[in-house]
Amino acid sequence: MKKDQKIAVLGAGTMGAGMAATYGAYGFPVCLYSRTEETLQRALRVIGNALQLFAEEGLIASGEIEAAFSRIRCTRSLEEAVSGAWYVVETISERKDAKKTLYEDLDRMLPEDVIIASNTSYMDIFALMPDRRQPYSIISHWVAPPHIIPLVEIVKGPETKETVVQQVMELHQQCDKTPVRIEKYVPGFILNRLQSAMTREVLYLLDGGYCSPETIDLVAKSSLMPRGMLLGVVQRMDFTGLDTVVNGLKNASYSPAPAPGGDSAIYRLVEDGQLGAKSGKGFYDYSALEPLQTLDLRDRQLLKSIRLAKAFLEEPLGTQREDWDRD
Repeated sequence: MKKDQKIAVLGAGTMGAGMAATYGAYGFPVCLYSRTEETLQRALRVIGNALQLFAEEGLIASGEIEAAFSRIRCTRSLEEAVSGAWYVVETISERKDAKKTLYEDLDRMLPEDVIIASNTSYMDIFALMPDRRQPYSIISHWVAPPHIIPLVEIVKGPETKETVVQQVMELHQQCDKTPVRIEKYVPGFILNRLQSAMTREVLYLLDGGYCSPETIDLVAKSSLMPRGMLLGVVQRMDFTGLDTVVNGLKNASYSPAPAPGGDSAIYRLVEDGQLGAKSGKGFYDYSALEPLQTLDLRDRQLLKSIRLAKAFLEEPLGTQREDWDRD
């Protein structure tokens, strides 16, 4: 992948700003698009903070901050944003009508071989993409905070060319991300499906009065998370013993938690305007620090855990089975 090839990021919210910062930091020219100047100015502040953090944490040299920042341009013109780009990724709102309209606009503006990607968290964008764009359409789902978390889920469409999948995988590898390939669309992909199942169980325990939020997090941080860094969630079953796992599945006394109803604690918090870290309170109280200080501390601590997790990836237990084929 040539570093002089332009990337267009459409949407300058939290995800778009973090993605633009990452592409710029790793040498790619980026044009960041938003309809409003206010959003672009806020994005530039986020990008500046991200690049400063990269330098302080040794991800880029301190002398590279200015060069990385200079590779990122902002515009309120969609046509200007995508002109000359080989790769266009949208991070706009999760609304079918908005995405469909954008894809139709891009279809009129772009040569046929430009890759159009979506950062959607769950939507089937292939059903919304114009027919002639199908071979060059793909999902590349980043995870918040996007400039910190390595994972990018790459989802192949029914007609996506193999060369497109390879190019998008290579792009994110060059940005020190961990791209994972998903062979066909499934709602929520991998990460969000796992998180959704866990969220149901967490809310079931809280709403039933079985324990506090702090207790659940202590259990996860002192067992699931450290073990998961080494074994993940599938290999963990190998070390538990697949016969033991099967016996657990047959246990009639356990049934998965249902989706929470409107009387769940999370709904009450949202109704009260307690939205989590961004509002200062959620299940925890974050008011002791300014919001940006809380996010900065989170990012620095996340980087510590990511470095440890990468060390385990470099020295795995076991190898991938060549004969694994669920079909």
